[in-house]
Amino acid sequence: MTTYNLSYMRNRAYLAVSLTHFFVDVLNNSRTLLVAIVAVSIRLTNAEVGIALLLYNIGSALLQPVFGWMADRFGPRWLVVGGMGWMIGLYGVAAVAPDWPALVAITLAGLGSGAFHPTGAKVAGEVSTTARNQATAVFFTAGQLGLFVGPVLAGGLLDSYGRIGFLALPFLALLAFGSGLRWLSNDKAHHAAHAGHQHSPASASKETVTATVQPRQPIHWPTALPLTIIILSSSTIGIAAINFAPKLFTELGYAPAYVGWTAGLFMMGSAIGGIIGGALGDRIGRKLPILIGFVGSILPLIFYIPAADPWRFILLLLAGFFAGMPHSILVIMAQALMPGRRATASGLILGMMFFSGAIGSLVVGWLGDQIGLGPALQWTAVLPVVALVATLMLPGKEGR
Repeated sequence: MTTYNLSYMRNRAYLAVSLTHFFVDVLNNSRTLLVAIVAVSIRLTNAEVGIALLLYNIGSALLQPVFGWMADRFGPRWLVVGGMGWMIGLYGVAAVAPDWPALVAITLAGLGSGAFHPTGAKVAGEVSTTARNQATAVFFTAGQLGLFVGPVLAGGLLDSYGRIGFLALPFLALLAFGSGLRWLSNDKAHHAAHAGHQHSPASASKETVTATVQPRQPIHWPTALPLTIIILSSSTIGIAAINFAPKLFTELGYAPAYVGWTAGLFMMGSAIGGIIGGALGDRIGRKLPILIGFVGSILPLIFYIPAADPWRFILLLLAGFFAGMPHSILVIMAQALMPGRRATASGLILGMMFFSGAIGSLVVGWLGDQIGLGPALQWTAVLPVVALVATLMLPGKEGR
Protein backbone atom coordinates (compact mmCIF):
# COMPACT_ATOMS: atom_id res chain seq x y z
CA MET A 1 0.00 0.00 0.00
CA THR A 2 1.31 3.47 -0.89
CA THR A 3 1.81 5.84 2.05
CA TYR A 4 3.42 9.25 2.37
CA ASN A 5 6.81 9.44 4.06
CA LEU A 6 6.61 12.40 6.43
CA SER A 7 10.05 11.97 8.01
CA TYR A 8 11.18 15.23 6.41
CA MET A 9 8.87 17.07 8.82
CA ARG A 10 11.17 15.95 11.67
CA ASN A 11 14.35 17.07 9.97
CA ARG A 12 15.65 20.21 11.70
CA ALA A 13 17.57 21.52 8.69
CA TYR A 14 14.41 21.21 6.60
CA LEU A 15 12.39 22.99 9.28
CA ALA A 16 15.01 25.75 9.46
CA VAL A 17 14.91 26.47 5.70
CA SER A 18 11.10 26.27 5.70
CA LEU A 19 10.85 28.77 8.58
CA THR A 20 13.37 30.99 6.81
CA HIS A 21 11.36 30.74 3.59
CA PHE A 22 8.29 31.89 5.50
CA PHE A 23 10.01 35.02 6.82
CA VAL A 24 11.89 35.78 3.58
CA ASP A 25 8.55 35.94 1.80
CA VAL A 26 6.82 37.77 4.64
CA LEU A 27 9.33 40.54 3.91
CA ASN A 28 9.18 40.03 0.14
CA ASN A 29 5.42 40.55 -0.10
CA SER A 30 5.02 43.15 2.64
CA ARG A 31 7.46 45.12 0.46
CA THR A 32 4.62 45.65 -2.02
CA LEU A 33 2.74 47.83 0.49
CA LEU A 34 5.84 49.90 1.22
CA VAL A 35 6.50 50.35 -2.50
CA ALA A 36 2.85 51.34 -3.10
CA ILE A 37 2.98 53.94 -0.30
CA VAL A 38 6.34 55.32 -1.45
CA ALA A 39 5.24 55.31 -5.12
CA VAL A 40 2.11 57.32 -4.35
CA SER A 41 4.08 59.66 -2.07
CA ILE A 42 6.75 60.50 -4.66
CA ARG A 43 4.35 60.14 -7.64
CA LEU A 44 5.99 57.31 -9.52
CA THR A 45 4.26 56.22 -12.73
CA ASN A 46 3.28 52.57 -13.22
CA ALA A 47 6.21 52.15 -15.62
CA GLU A 48 8.60 53.57 -13.00
CA VAL A 49 7.21 51.15 -10.43
CA GLY A 50 7.88 48.38 -12.97
CA ILE A 51 11.49 49.57 -13.26
CA ALA A 52 11.84 49.47 -9.46
CA LEU A 53 10.50 45.91 -9.47
CA LEU A 54 12.90 45.00 -12.27
CA LEU A 55 15.86 46.34 -10.28
CA TYR A 56 14.73 44.41 -7.20
CA ASN A 57 14.52 41.22 -9.23
CA ILE A 58 17.92 41.74 -10.83
CA GLY A 59 19.33 41.15 -7.37
CA SER A 60 16.77 38.51 -6.48
CA ALA A 61 16.81 36.61 -9.77
CA LEU A 62 19.85 37.04 -11.98
CA LEU A 63 22.31 36.02 -9.27
CA GLN A 64 20.34 32.96 -8.18
CA PRO A 65 22.26 30.57 -10.48
CA VAL A 66 25.51 31.90 -8.96
CA PHE A 67 24.17 31.46 -5.44
CA GLY A 68 22.95 27.98 -6.40
CA TRP A 69 26.40 27.04 -7.68
CA MET A 70 27.91 28.31 -4.42
CA ALA A 71 25.46 26.18 -2.41
CA ASP A 72 26.34 23.08 -4.46
CA ARG A 73 30.03 23.74 -3.97
CA PHE A 74 30.29 25.11 -0.42
CA GLY A 75 27.05 24.15 1.33
CA PRO A 76 23.87 25.96 2.33
CA ARG A 77 24.48 27.38 5.81
CA TRP A 78 25.86 30.86 5.21
CA LEU A 79 23.78 31.52 2.14
CA VAL A 80 20.57 30.82 4.08
CA VAL A 81 21.66 32.65 7.24
CA GLY A 82 23.38 35.48 5.37
CA GLY A 83 20.46 36.03 3.01
CA MET A 84 18.03 36.27 5.92
CA GLY A 85 20.31 38.64 7.84
CA TRP A 86 20.78 40.88 4.80
CA MET A 87 17.02 41.24 4.37
CA ILE A 88 16.45 41.90 8.08
CA GLY A 89 18.96 44.75 8.04
CA LEU A 90 17.75 46.45 4.87
CA TYR A 91 14.04 46.17 5.63
CA GLY A 92 14.81 47.67 9.02
CA VAL A 93 16.36 50.63 7.19
CA ALA A 94 13.36 50.85 4.83
CA ALA A 95 11.01 51.16 7.80
CA VAL A 96 12.66 54.32 9.15
CA ALA A 97 14.36 56.01 6.18
CA PRO A 98 12.91 58.78 3.96
CA ASP A 99 11.13 57.77 0.75
CA TRP A 100 14.04 57.56 -1.71
CA PRO A 101 16.56 55.87 0.67
CA ALA A 102 13.78 53.45 1.67
CA LEU A 103 13.21 52.57 -1.99
CA VAL A 104 16.95 51.95 -2.44
CA ALA A 105 17.07 49.73 0.67
CA ILE A 106 14.06 47.72 -0.54
CA THR A 107 15.71 47.25 -3.93
CA LEU A 108 19.01 46.04 -2.45
CA ALA A 109 17.17 43.60 -0.17
CA GLY A 110 16.51 41.44 -3.22
CA LEU A 111 20.07 40.08 -2.97
CA GLY A 112 19.17 38.32 0.27
CA SER A 113 16.15 36.67 -1.31
CA GLY A 114 18.32 35.61 -4.24
CA ALA A 115 20.87 33.99 -1.91
CA PHE A 116 18.23 32.07 0.01
CA HIS A 117 15.84 30.63 -2.59
CA PRO A 118 18.02 28.18 -4.58
CA THR A 119 19.85 27.17 -1.41
CA GLY A 120 16.67 26.47 0.53
CA ALA A 121 15.19 24.59 -2.45
CA LYS A 122 18.30 22.40 -2.53
CA VAL A 123 17.91 21.42 1.11
CA ALA A 124 14.17 20.79 0.68
CA GLY A 125 14.63 18.77 -2.52
CA GLU A 126 17.21 16.44 -0.94
CA VAL A 127 15.43 15.66 2.33
CA SER A 128 13.30 12.79 0.99
CA THR A 129 13.46 10.36 -1.92
CA THR A 130 9.93 8.99 -1.50
CA ALA A 131 7.98 12.26 -1.25
CA ARG A 132 10.17 14.78 -3.04
CA ASN A 133 7.29 16.63 -4.75
CA GLN A 134 5.43 16.81 -1.44
CA ALA A 135 8.45 17.96 0.60
CA THR A 136 9.28 20.60 -1.97
CA ALA A 137 5.65 21.69 -2.10
CA VAL A 138 5.54 22.10 1.70
CA PHE A 139 8.77 24.14 1.55
CA PHE A 140 7.30 26.45 -1.10
CA THR A 141 4.00 26.58 0.76
CA ALA A 142 5.86 27.96 3.78
CA GLY A 143 7.04 30.78 1.51
CA GLN A 144 3.58 31.31 0.06
CA LEU A 145 2.09 31.48 3.55
CA GLY A 146 4.67 34.19 4.21
CA LEU A 147 3.52 35.95 1.06
CA PHE A 148 -0.02 35.82 2.48
CA VAL A 149 0.82 36.84 6.05
CA GLY A 150 3.30 39.58 5.08
CA PRO A 151 0.95 42.13 3.48
CA VAL A 152 -1.86 41.37 5.95
CA LEU A 153 0.43 42.07 8.94
CA ALA A 154 2.07 45.01 7.19
CA GLY A 155 -1.30 46.56 6.35
CA GLY A 156 -2.40 46.44 9.98
CA LEU A 157 0.93 47.76 11.25
CA LEU A 158 1.01 50.60 8.72
CA ASP A 159 -2.60 51.51 9.52
CA SER A 160 -1.93 51.61 13.27
CA TYR A 161 1.61 52.96 13.57
CA GLY A 162 2.70 54.31 10.19
CA ARG A 163 5.91 53.22 8.50
CA ILE A 164 7.76 52.75 11.81
CA GLY A 165 5.37 49.89 12.62
CA PHE A 166 6.91 47.88 9.78
CA LEU A 167 9.96 47.33 12.03
CA ALA A 168 8.05 44.53 13.76
CA LEU A 169 8.44 42.27 10.69
CA PRO A 170 12.26 42.20 10.42
CA PHE A 171 12.37 41.87 14.21
CA LEU A 172 10.21 38.73 14.06
CA ALA A 173 12.39 37.37 11.23
CA LEU A 174 15.23 37.05 13.76
CA LEU A 175 13.56 33.74 14.73
CA ALA A 176 14.47 32.31 11.33
CA PHE A 177 17.96 33.80 11.47
CA GLY A 178 18.57 32.02 14.79
CA SER A 179 17.18 28.68 13.58
CA GLY A 180 19.47 28.74 10.55
CA LEU A 181 22.51 29.39 12.74
CA ARG A 182 21.53 26.55 15.07
CA TRP A 183 20.36 23.80 12.73
CA LEU A 184 22.08 24.28 9.36
CA SER A 185 25.50 22.97 8.45
CA ASN A 186 27.56 22.72 5.28
CA ASP A 187 28.03 19.00 5.95
CA LYS A 188 25.52 17.07 3.83
CA ALA A 189 25.18 14.25 6.38
CA HIS A 190 24.42 16.79 9.11
CA HIS A 191 21.01 17.60 7.66
CA ALA A 192 19.72 14.08 8.14
CA ALA A 193 21.44 13.58 11.47
CA HIS A 194 19.68 16.66 12.83
CA ALA A 195 16.36 14.92 12.62
CA GLY A 196 17.52 14.36 16.19
CA HIS A 197 15.95 11.92 18.61
CA GLN A 198 12.74 11.75 16.67
CA HIS A 199 13.77 9.22 14.07
CA SER A 200 16.74 7.06 13.18
CA PRO A 201 19.86 9.03 12.23
CA ALA A 202 21.09 6.05 10.23
CA SER A 203 17.98 5.87 8.09
CA ALA A 204 17.88 9.64 7.63
CA SER A 205 21.54 9.70 6.61
CA LYS A 206 20.92 6.92 4.10
CA GLU A 207 17.98 8.86 2.64
CA THR A 208 19.94 12.10 2.35
CA VAL A 209 22.94 10.46 0.67
CA THR A 210 20.65 8.69 -1.77
CA ALA A 211 19.02 12.01 -2.61
CA THR A 212 22.19 14.01 -3.04
CA VAL A 213 24.74 11.71 -4.68
CA GLN A 214 23.56 11.35 -8.24
CA PRO A 215 25.45 11.23 -11.52
CA ARG A 216 25.30 14.21 -13.80
CA GLN A 217 23.34 13.68 -17.00
CA PRO A 218 22.86 15.66 -20.22
CA ILE A 219 19.98 18.12 -20.20
CA HIS A 220 16.85 16.68 -21.87
CA TRP A 221 16.00 19.50 -24.29
CA PRO A 222 12.56 18.21 -25.40
CA THR A 223 11.56 18.81 -21.78
CA ALA A 224 13.72 21.88 -21.14
CA LEU A 225 12.38 23.99 -24.02
CA PRO A 226 8.64 23.78 -23.29
CA LEU A 227 9.43 24.02 -19.57
CA THR A 228 11.20 27.31 -20.27
CA ILE A 229 8.17 28.62 -22.19
CA ILE A 230 5.91 27.62 -19.28
CA ILE A 231 8.08 29.46 -16.79
CA LEU A 232 8.47 32.59 -18.92
CA SER A 233 4.76 32.88 -19.62
CA SER A 234 3.37 31.93 -16.21
CA SER A 235 5.74 33.68 -13.80
CA THR A 236 4.30 37.13 -14.52
CA ILE A 237 0.84 36.08 -13.27
CA GLY A 238 1.57 36.05 -9.56
CA ILE A 239 4.31 38.69 -9.57
CA ALA A 240 2.10 41.20 -11.39
CA ALA A 241 -0.86 40.48 -9.11
CA ILE A 242 1.03 40.86 -5.82
CA ASN A 243 2.96 43.93 -6.99
CA PHE A 244 0.45 45.96 -9.00
CA ALA A 245 -2.87 45.09 -7.34
CA PRO A 246 -1.71 46.88 -4.13
CA LYS A 247 -0.80 49.98 -6.15
CA LEU A 248 -4.14 49.89 -8.00
CA PHE A 249 -6.19 49.64 -4.80
CA THR A 250 -4.01 52.24 -3.04
CA GLU A 251 -4.68 54.67 -5.90
CA LEU A 252 -8.40 53.91 -5.58
CA GLY A 253 -8.27 55.10 -1.99
CA TYR A 254 -8.48 51.82 -0.08
CA ALA A 255 -6.81 51.63 3.35
CA PRO A 256 -3.52 49.69 3.75
CA ALA A 257 -5.29 46.92 5.69
CA TYR A 258 -7.67 46.29 2.74
CA VAL A 259 -4.77 46.45 0.29
CA GLY A 260 -2.85 43.95 2.42
CA TRP A 261 -5.72 41.48 2.26
CA THR A 262 -5.97 41.75 -1.53
CA ALA A 263 -2.27 40.92 -1.88
CA GLY A 264 -2.36 38.28 0.85
CA LEU A 265 -5.39 36.31 -0.31
CA PHE A 266 -3.83 35.64 -3.71
CA MET A 267 -0.84 34.08 -1.96
CA MET A 268 -2.97 32.16 0.52
CA GLY A 269 -4.68 30.54 -2.46
CA SER A 270 -1.27 29.92 -4.02
CA ALA A 271 -0.05 28.24 -0.82
CA ILE A 272 -3.03 25.86 -0.75
CA GLY A 273 -2.74 25.21 -4.47
CA GLY A 274 0.98 24.49 -4.16
CA ILE A 275 0.41 21.81 -1.50
CA ILE A 276 -2.38 20.16 -3.50
CA GLY A 277 -0.43 20.39 -6.75
CA GLY A 278 2.65 18.82 -5.16
CA ALA A 279 0.63 15.97 -3.63
CA LEU A 280 -1.13 15.33 -6.95
CA GLY A 281 2.24 15.38 -8.71
CA ASP A 282 3.41 12.51 -6.49
CA ARG A 283 0.18 10.53 -6.98
CA ILE A 284 -1.01 11.01 -10.57
CA GLY A 285 1.93 12.56 -12.43
CA ARG A 286 3.02 16.07 -13.27
CA LYS A 287 1.14 17.14 -16.38
CA LEU A 288 -2.43 17.01 -15.13
CA PRO A 289 -1.96 19.27 -12.06
CA ILE A 290 -0.12 21.80 -14.25
CA LEU A 291 -2.93 21.77 -16.82
CA ILE A 292 -5.62 22.12 -14.14
CA GLY A 293 -3.76 25.06 -12.64
CA PHE A 294 -3.48 27.03 -15.86
CA VAL A 295 -7.04 26.36 -17.01
CA GLY A 296 -8.51 27.22 -13.63
CA SER A 297 -6.66 30.53 -13.25
CA ILE A 298 -7.99 32.21 -16.43
CA LEU A 299 -11.46 33.38 -15.35
CA PRO A 300 -10.52 34.52 -11.81
CA LEU A 301 -7.71 36.66 -13.26
CA ILE A 302 -10.16 38.38 -15.59
CA PHE A 303 -12.91 39.07 -13.07
CA TYR A 304 -11.27 39.90 -9.70
CA ILE A 305 -10.57 43.51 -10.78
CA PRO A 306 -14.19 44.58 -11.55
CA ALA A 307 -15.79 42.33 -8.91
CA ALA A 308 -17.46 43.81 -5.84
CA ASP A 309 -16.68 42.67 -2.31
CA PRO A 310 -16.74 39.91 -1.12
CA TRP A 311 -16.49 38.31 -4.60
CA ARG A 312 -13.19 40.08 -5.22
CA PHE A 313 -11.62 38.27 -2.27
CA ILE A 314 -13.02 34.89 -3.37
CA LEU A 315 -11.75 35.37 -6.93
CA LEU A 316 -8.31 36.44 -5.68
CA LEU A 317 -8.15 33.29 -3.56
CA LEU A 318 -9.14 31.13 -6.55
CA ALA A 319 -6.69 32.90 -8.89
CA GLY A 320 -3.87 32.23 -6.45
CA PHE A 321 -4.97 28.63 -5.86
CA PHE A 322 -4.89 27.62 -9.52
CA ALA A 323 -1.83 29.73 -10.43
CA GLY A 324 0.09 28.17 -7.52
CA MET A 325 -0.63 24.51 -8.34
CA PRO A 326 2.22 24.05 -10.86
CA HIS A 327 4.94 25.88 -8.89
CA SER A 328 6.70 23.12 -6.91
CA ILE A 329 6.24 20.63 -9.76
CA LEU A 330 8.06 22.98 -12.17
CA VAL A 331 10.97 23.28 -9.72
CA ILE A 332 11.18 19.49 -9.33
CA MET A 333 11.15 19.08 -13.12
CA ALA A 334 14.02 21.56 -13.44
CA GLN A 335 15.99 19.78 -10.72
CA ALA A 336 15.46 16.48 -12.56
CA LEU A 337 17.10 18.00 -15.65
CA MET A 338 20.31 18.54 -13.62
CA PRO A 339 20.24 15.79 -10.95
CA GLY A 340 23.83 16.29 -9.78
CA ARG A 341 23.41 20.05 -9.43
CA ARG A 342 20.12 20.61 -7.62
CA ALA A 343 20.91 24.03 -6.16
CA THR A 344 22.23 25.25 -9.51
CA ALA A 345 19.07 23.98 -11.22
CA SER A 346 16.89 25.58 -8.54
CA GLY A 347 18.79 28.84 -8.96
CA LEU A 348 18.27 28.76 -12.71
CA ILE A 349 14.53 28.07 -12.58
CA LEU A 350 13.75 30.38 -9.65
CA GLY A 351 15.94 33.10 -11.12
CA MET A 352 14.15 32.70 -14.43
CA MET A 353 10.77 32.86 -12.66
CA PHE A 354 11.59 36.04 -10.74
CA PHE A 355 13.38 37.82 -13.57
CA SER A 356 10.87 36.97 -16.30
CA GLY A 357 8.13 37.98 -13.86
CA ALA A 358 9.90 41.30 -13.38
CA ILE A 359 10.17 41.84 -17.13
CA GLY A 360 6.49 40.96 -17.44
CA SER A 361 5.68 43.39 -14.63
CA LEU A 362 7.57 46.11 -16.47
CA VAL A 363 5.35 45.44 -19.50
CA VAL A 364 2.24 45.43 -17.28
CA GLY A 365 3.33 48.77 -15.78
CA TRP A 366 3.88 50.31 -19.19
CA LEU A 367 0.54 48.94 -20.41
CA GLY A 368 -1.11 50.27 -17.25
CA ASP A 369 0.04 53.79 -18.13
CA GLN A 370 -1.51 53.39 -21.59
CA ILE A 371 -4.87 51.73 -20.92
CA GLY A 372 -5.22 51.78 -17.12
CA LEU A 373 -3.75 49.47 -14.50
CA GLY A 374 -6.97 47.48 -14.00
CA PRO A 375 -7.33 46.43 -17.67
CA ALA A 376 -3.58 45.73 -17.86
CA LEU A 377 -3.88 43.27 -14.96
CA GLN A 378 -6.84 41.61 -16.67
CA TRP A 379 -4.72 41.04 -19.78
CA THR A 380 -2.41 38.77 -17.73
CA ALA A 381 -5.13 36.11 -18.19
CA VAL A 382 -3.59 35.51 -21.65
CA LEU A 383 -0.45 34.09 -20.01
CA PRO A 384 -1.98 30.85 -18.64
CA VAL A 385 -3.22 30.09 -22.15
CA VAL A 386 0.36 30.29 -23.51
CA ALA A 387 1.61 28.14 -20.63
CA LEU A 388 -1.19 25.64 -21.26
CA VAL A 389 -0.10 25.15 -24.88
CA ALA A 390 3.54 24.68 -23.79
CA THR A 391 2.48 22.10 -21.18
CA LEU A 392 0.85 20.01 -23.89
CA MET A 393 4.24 20.00 -25.67
CA LEU A 394 5.98 18.25 -22.78
CA PRO A 395 7.10 14.66 -23.56
CA GLY A 396 4.77 11.93 -22.36
CA LYS A 397 7.24 10.61 -19.76
CA GLU A 398 7.05 13.95 -17.91
CA GLY A 399 3.55 12.91 -16.84
CA ARG A 400 5.06 10.34 -14.47
